[in-house]
Amino acid sequence: MKRLKKAWIAFLSVVLFLSGKLKWVLAVFKFLKFSSLISLFISIGAYAMVYGWKFAVALVYLLYVHEMGHLFAAKRLGIPTSKAIFIPFVGALIALKEEPKSAKDEAYLAYAGPLWGTLGFLPALPLFWMTGDPFWGLVIALGALINLFNLMPLHPLDGGRIAGVISPKLWFVGLMGMTAYFLWKPGPIAPLIILLGAVKCWELLRREFRWKKAQIHKEVNESLLREIQRYMLLSEEEQQEMSWRWEDELERAEAELQRRKTWHIPVLQDEQKLQNYRLERYVEKHHQLLEATRWGGLQEQTVPDFIRVLQKEIEENEQAIQKQAVYYRADAKTKWTWLCLYLALAVVLAVFTAYGQQIMDANQPFIS
Repeated sequence: MKRLKKAWIAFLSVVLFLSGKLKWVLAVFKFLKFSSLISLFISIGAYAMVYGWKFAVALVYLLYVHEMGHLFAAKRLGIPTSKAIFIPFVGALIALKEEPKSAKDEAYLAYAGPLWGTLGFLPALPLFWMTGDPFWGLVIALGALINLFNLMPLHPLDGGRIAGVISPKLWFVGLMGMTAYFLWKPGPIAPLIILLGAVKCWELLRREFRWKKAQIHKEVNESLLREIQRYMLLSEEEQQEMSWRWEDELERAEAELQRRKTWHIPVLQDEQKLQNYRLERYVEKHHQLLEATRWGGLQEQTVPDFIRVLQKEIEENEQAIQKQAVYYRADAKTKWTWLCLYLALAVVLAVFTAYGQQIMDANQPFIS
């Protein structure tokens, strides 16, 4: 029975990482309207029915402190968030309403969770030393394990977000580590982490491809903007001739796109895929262009609106290009600083995890 309880506690510890790590992925939970305080007490009651009230309060407390670390960091960066919502047997989450501007900001946000989580379970140390109650050893072990597990360098864990500013290539190390962990200790949570982590690793491999797509989108929009600006300077007869030329070019582009449509092997056939993407954007934008100009020459409302849309898209494309180019860029000092902070916290949590587990092993018959 004790072994079963211990297994459930370990399983729950693994589940807890979802409380913070999926807050960017699970923003859908923002539809929950009940207050943070109500959800907190509901979680305490649910955990108490299974594990007892002492464990329930300690568990929700550890979750709360961890999430408050993320919330504090978000406020320091000026990033608005939702309130913390507690979900029984899942954990807790907050949703960011804006994305971080750089990997450095993302690391700051991520690091605050396990840092505050570590500070959160430290009061259990003097309480154990003064009382000798093994329950405080359980709090130490559980708090350290939750935050240590979070530091594995794999998205969507906090460690993966910290690793981004050090070197995104560390995600592949985290992916192999999580896969090894799953093979050693199979469970329902590890496959989800592996899946989300693999998606992030794939996105890293495809970063240059996405950059080229954004560049193509921008080039097509700029070319179209030049055409529509030239169109506005023509006479009505010349505008009609230009519209006919656009229709002919569009018809040829659609025929060529239809001929090229096929499935391409990622990486090996990226160039062909990019050529098709250029054609797709050309066809889409020229359809919009003809829609704006087809009713007998210049439409005072339609064309200017179309130009504003193009200019906005060009600006957004440029921002996407710049973000992809510089998001993970950091100087050597920043990388070494975050590496030292990451390793220091990981070592501290590993020591406390071992210490707490030692207390639990020595007092297993007395832990309730």
